Amino acid sequence: MASSVVVVDDPRRLAGHVTWTRIKSTGWWIWVAVLAVILLFAVLGSWIAPFDHVAQNPRAKFTRPFSSSDAGFHLMGTDELGRDVFSKVIIGARLTMFIALMSTFIGGLIGTVLGMIAGYRGGRIDRLVMRLTEAQTAMPMFLIALLLLSSLGASVWNLIAILPTYIWPTFARLIRAETIRMRSSPFVEAAVALGCTTRTILARHLLPNLASRVGVLLAISVGQVILAEAGLSFIGAGVQSPDVTWGLLISGGRKYLTVAWWPTVFPGLFVGLTVFALNGIGRRFTDVGRGT
Repeated sequence: MASSVVVVDDPRRLAGHVTWTRIKSTGWWIWVAVLAVILLFAVLGSWIAPFDHVAQNPRAKFTRPFSSSDAGFHLMGTDELGRDVFSKVIIGARLTMFIALMSTFIGGLIGTVLGMIAGYRGGRIDRLVMRLTEAQTAMPMFLIALLLLSSLGASVWNLIAILPTYIWPTFARLIRAETIRMRSSPFVEAAVALGCTTRTILARHLLPNLASRVGVLLAISVGQVILAEAGLSFIGAGVQSPDVTWGLLISGGRKYLTVAWWPTVFPGLFVGLTVFALNGIGRRFTDVGRGT
């Protein structure tokens, strides 16, 4: 009779695995909390900002962070006109997130639809979509966006119309690959055998199974769009005053870096935190999808 052997893991290895799992889980909730605070700023910014973000107080200009002026306490200091930096960051979150979410939704929708159609139908449609994504990827999109904004004019809606070109090729390529993998699955073959139309198969059978991938791409792409908008606004091609975004705040404070670092550093810090939070949440969704 063959004897069975039970292998017991090294307790130190097991403890290390449990610790790493806890660290990953804790990191996930930290990123969720960071993103929740930023979304709270975006939704309720006008009610929770401690000062009017356009109120000027020349006597309090360049008040250092964690200091007080005759107007009150300034958590992140004041700028060259005495405006509260923390209030400006809170108000800037609304337009920054609006541009990022709208642009990502449009680009993700276009890329997902084209990727599903290309992956399921194949043939000429597939080749056409892939050539478009390759052409798009080969172009210096930041320079093209800069040229388009210079021609059309720098505005919020022009940004929302142009920024989706950054991300739709990524959606199209990855969703196409997943669709090709799934189209030979038993549930798709059963739907075809039952006489379901292509639209029904794509919308009711393939799309729900692609939802987790789309979610990961959306989370990561929002961060990419935030960086793109910040870069365009920083060089004066994006949002224009009196509108407020984090990129515009960074651009406005760069002239005074040798005098006061906080009007530039704090908006940049929020850009970095938001991108890190979105990437961390996206990676967590990827781990869940892999069962790790």
